[in-house]
Amino acid sequence: MPTFEYDNVKNCVDELLALGNNNMKMWNIFQWLSKHDELQRGTQAEIIKLYVNEALVGYSLFENYQHRSDKIVQHKGIHYQDLGVVHFITLEQHRNQGYASLLADEMYREVVEPLLLAHTGGKAYITATGRAGPLMARTDIRPYNLVQQFYSDLTFESKVADYLEAQEGGGGRGEVAEE
Repeated sequence: MPTFEYDNVKNCVDELLALGNNNMKMWNIFQWLSKHDELQRGTQAEIIKLYVNEALVGYSLFENYQHRSDKIVQHKGIHYQDLGVVHFITLEQHRNQGYASLLADEMYREVVEPLLLAHTGGKAYITATGRAGPLMARTDIRPYNLVQQFYSDLTFESKVADYLEAQEGGGGRGEVAEE
């Protein structure tokens, strides 16, 4: 039976480092936290680990930016809040068994959805790139709360503002009627 474990990465960094470098971005976070007490600029690294028969099969990490003022952008009078980046790892021997989808649903329900509900004063979104993008897109997240590519200051308008605007008009899985 699958079970989930929720934690701050700094509490389990040694365990994660022992798994090896499966993802350079997360590996850098793990190495940083092994030498420092906190990530820079108020970023928090939250993790959901999935166990099956008491064996770790995968995990999802969320770089939480909700307390970072540098992740808030005013563009054409609209307030955009980047709430963070989500990553996924399924251990090699457990791939293609649906575990990443289970993790994505759990990450959405337990971490992302509450963040989005708490940030309604503008356009709040998370970023999921590469294989994480389709995983998050299949959850109940609204398309206009999900950016599937990284951006720079030069491309914010096209990669975030225009993209989210197009998603708002398009619908998709996770579209929920206003109450």
